[in-house]
Amino acid sequence: MNYMRFVKRVALFVLIVFLSIPALGQSVNRRGQKFLDKSKEALAQRDWRGAVEYMERAIDADDENPVVYLEKADMFYKLNQLDTVYNALHNAFTLNESWPNRFTDYYFVYGNESFKKGKYEQAERPLSIYADKGYRQDYVELAGTLLKSVKFAQTELDKKREPKEVKALNTQNIFRSVYFPFFTLEPNQLLYFTGQRTNSLEEGIYRAQIDGETIERIEEVPVINTRENEGAAAVSADGRVMVFTSCNRRDGFGSCDLYISYREGRSWSKPENLGASINSRAWESQPCLSSDGRTLIFSSNRKGGVGKRDLYIAKKSGDGWSNAQNLGPVINTITDEISPYLYFDDKTLFFASNGKVGMGGFDIYKVNYLTKDDVQNVGLPINTNRDEISFHKSFSGTVYFSREAPVRPPESTIYFFEDSAYDEEEIKLVYGNVIAKNSQKPVQAEVEIFDLAKDSLIHVTYSDSQDGNYSIVVPEKSEYAFYVAAKGYLFESKQLQVGDDNKYQLDFSLTPIAKGEAISLNNIYFEFDSYKLNEKSKNEILKIKEFLSQNPAVKIEIAGYTDQKGSAAYNLKLSEQRAKSVYEELMKRKVEAGRVSYKGYGESQSTGEQEENRVVKVIVR
Repeated sequence: MNYMRFVKRVALFVLIVFLSIPALGQSVNRRGQKFLDKSKEALAQRDWRGAVEYMERAIDADDENPVVYLEKADMFYKLNQLDTVYNALHNAFTLNESWPNRFTDYYFVYGNESFKKGKYEQAERPLSIYADKGYRQDYVELAGTLLKSVKFAQTELDKKREPKEVKALNTQNIFRSVYFPFFTLEPNQLLYFTGQRTNSLEEGIYRAQIDGETIERIEEVPVINTRENEGAAAVSADGRVMVFTSCNRRDGFGSCDLYISYREGRSWSKPENLGASINSRAWESQPCLSSDGRTLIFSSNRKGGVGKRDLYIAKKSGDGWSNAQNLGPVINTITDEISPYLYFDDKTLFFASNGKVGMGGFDIYKVNYLTKDDVQNVGLPINTNRDEISFHKSFSGTVYFSREAPVRPPESTIYFFEDSAYDEEEIKLVYGNVIAKNSQKPVQAEVEIFDLAKDSLIHVTYSDSQDGNYSIVVPEKSEYAFYVAAKGYLFESKQLQVGDDNKYQLDFSLTPIAKGEAISLNNIYFEFDSYKLNEKSKNEILKIKEFLSQNPAVKIEIAGYTDQKGSAAYNLKLSEQRAKSVYEELMKRKVEAGRVSYKGYGESQSTGEQEENRVVKVIVR
């Protein structure tokens, strides 16, 4: 059984323990017992001050007897003063580790409280005793799991590692609590976070920039924030999509729901409820998005889960989201899993849990959520005996996480540090600008990226209508085809060979649709000195068909070219054969023949520097 069942049942368990203690007069001297009886009588009459005073006099009368400290723990538990309970149990254990059998359950309580305070070495002995002598099998198992956590924590503390300089983000005294950090990609890198302003209990969503250790140029996210609480906002890597939590809205399904909004420039669209496939009558919160904004993972306490709060996943196809599915018992436990964060590789999931072996409280864990084969506690310097509740790793490599202070109401602080040990699989950033060729003004265009080696679409995004910017991550070194399309323009394709560099800039200049205008088909591939199309060309063929479908009045010519090697007659024939190959592929895909023609131009218009794959154009006729 998982030790964090304790979190769910501890109050009932401890109450049963303390209320079931038999009269202990035979274990305490006469004077001490007299004051114990008076203390209990005062407590029954709700004379709290008198109960405490008589208890202290009982301890003074028999201060070497562990039983009076156990009685003190009992009384202060009823007063809900848990620190005093712990201190009383500590005094009893220090005086004598060998307690009578009727006190055996206290070993578990003391060991668990010691563990929660980060006193791992101190927790080990009472938990070991309880594992040996405990009467309740379920709590014996809990003690065994707690001992595994003690061992894990001690191993983390004993590791010889270079000290990491962990710093807190300076919020300039504007906020009492900040958490759930998300960074967008370059070139316009912004920090989005949930903040609770000083002297306020309301939360809101903010964006800012980081200058060293300080959050600067802070502003509320317009449209998103209302007079109610909004928080835990996930932003897609390109900064174009936001999913956030809002509670008690009129269009809500339950207590707290997830909403979505889209950005153009610096403005966000009116939020929309994500609907019944995502939200329920229960609590939905703390979302994260994949780098392309098409996978959503969030926390919910809906019925039918593994535990109290579980992680769920949904996928976007077309304009809708699939029904959310529980991520299962490898990730979820009987207690709480919250604040997921999906790394840029779209498979490494970080999340917080208080139901697994760890340092105590909520710890941060990571797992490949696709295979679910190895859930790992990320350890120090992130995890401690306190609650670590959210994690983020920016593209630049900085690790950010938030930790709660043990106060009420909780106060969270965002910390950060540099550490290559948290690097996941290598990813690459591609960014650029989409403009109109004639006006040089920004264009909102769809950007699709295909991995040619795997023959698969890996991302779809859009350039911003106000500045033309786009940014996206690709997961590995490979050969990629980029397709950019917008209404009223010829589509543009480019090929990008991604190697060892971390960043690549790829700009696009779209040509308006007009007679005589032409574009190169940069992802049409032929074998050397051949007109046979390579399999990698099929995406480009489909893009031509798609363009014609979206522009039914347009007619085109497929124009073939060669380099300057070989005779003019040979090159002219080869160029025509290449153009014809593209034409025939379009005909196979049911393109209307009257809208497409082809022609070979040989080496004319060739610069002599053309690569073998860049030998076909589309000309509007």
